[in-house]
Amino acid sequence: MLDLQNGYAVIDLEMAGADPQTGLIIEMAVGVSRPEQNLVTERVLVKIDQPIPTVIVRLTGITDRDLASSGISIDDALAWFADRTAGLLLVGHNVLQSDRAYLVEAARRHRQAVEEGLYPRVVIDETLDLPAQRFIDTLGLYKGYLLGEYPQAEESHQNYADRVISRKTHGLRTGLTAACEDLGIPASRIRAHRASGDVVRNQMLFEKLLDLNPPE
Repeated sequence: MLDLQNGYAVIDLEMAGADPQTGLIIEMAVGVSRPEQNLVTERVLVKIDQPIPTVIVRLTGITDRDLASSGISIDDALAWFADRTAGLLLVGHNVLQSDRAYLVEAARRHRQAVEEGLYPRVVIDETLDLPAQRFIDTLGLYKGYLLGEYPQAEESHQNYADRVISRKTHGLRTGLTAACEDLGIPASRIRAHRASGDVVRNQMLFEKLLDLNPPE
């Protein structure tokens, strides 16, 4: 069983681009859940050196002006992320295939910039700080619940989630909004496709799934 006794961090990113190799993070949100405490959610906007695609502006409401006025550098955002999630497991929806991939690529670029003397210190390491076993994927948990597919003996959560997510299914809705609607999680006043709103919804989903399909 994964050790959640000290709490966990729910994470969500908004990105400009569908490929982690070229797409850039434009918003990060972290919600820290600790025993006997309410969820504490924070977010930052991240500056990028190119216009946000129109489809992303329409989806998230984040504009170039927002990033120019309120955004911070990706290096500062990674330091912010590392500080708030230190020592905690990281929960997200499709986090293993999506959010983690963007974080790993951003951390790799950051380390490379440090090595080139463009940034003073490494604030997050893609290998040491972002290993797959640190992540819990609510997409895997939810899809496993729908399929009646549970972790096998000695199977890690990462292998279980990868196995379940990779299963071909037709017409099965497993997105965050669909999962919340299916399990009766109230989210009508929470804005979707913004990182902080998705963190709140995903934390409620994770707590529900812990009862239905606990990660091993």
